[in-house]
Amino acid sequence: MFKKIQITIYDHYFHRNSFCIIILKRLFLKKVKFKKQILTKSLVKFGVDDDFKELREYIPGEDIRNIHWLSSARASKLLAIEKEHLKNQKIALILLLDINMLFEDKLQIALKTFEILAISAIYYKQKLEVFIISDKMKKFIPKKIDDVEKIKKYILSLDLKKTTLKPFYLKQKNFLAIYIGDFFYKIKLNPKNKNVLLFIRKKIEENPKKLLFNNLISLDKKQSAFLNLNNLTHYLNTLKKNDKIYKKEKVRKIYSDKNLISILKETFE
Repeated sequence: MFKKIQITIYDHYFHRNSFCIIILKRLFLKKVKFKKQILTKSLVKFGVDDDFKELREYIPGEDIRNIHWLSSARASKLLAIEKEHLKNQKIALILLLDINMLFEDKLQIALKTFEILAISAIYYKQKLEVFIISDKMKKFIPKKIDDVEKIKKYILSLDLKKTTLKPFYLKQKNFLAIYIGDFFYKIKLNPKNKNVLLFIRKKIEENPKKLLFNNLISLDKKQSAFLNLNNLTHYLNTLKKNDKIYKKEKVRKIYSDKNLISILKETFE
């Protein structure tokens, strides 16, 4: 967190071009630059051009693959390649929200994933469209970071305890279509888009052997079932068969918000 400070400078004490004013300006600009570096480390670039834009000083903590070793040797300091991110890329963020997203902290992870990707798209001036799919479909076209907060508030207002997923098909073409959900269901994908599927799951959902011989109650408390070996085998076979449908797509599984930024950077950059 950055502390907000106010500096008042009186003209009768300092001349406009005095040494004191210059120092304060430099201090302020340095803080702004440092703040921007912190912000950009938390953002995701959706692909980069093959050609790099320019060389700059390496920032400690960033990916060492950005270092241009030959130029660094010549300059006797570490220099990094500043790559040009793809401009005017059309991005669709699709959140698939049903009752299953209420299991443990899955909804919070999905929201955090959405927030990072949405803010990144807005920051890098990409064309962004957001689709919230529950028992209904709601479309947003966020232009500012404040709009992302409004979308999050809308999501949190949904009563997912009574929600079964509405069928959805993205008709728009030539989009980077990013789907966020747990994918315990089938989704029809548009082959005219570059589709990326982010599976928000808990590991116990994929291998619930610890729950054997337990009486399971649904999240809406309307149904219960006794999980035995036969039920478990059927569940795992169904899950395996369902996941096989998405084998040809780019899939990344997210089990927790630990190292979420790193996971997303590896997926998209």
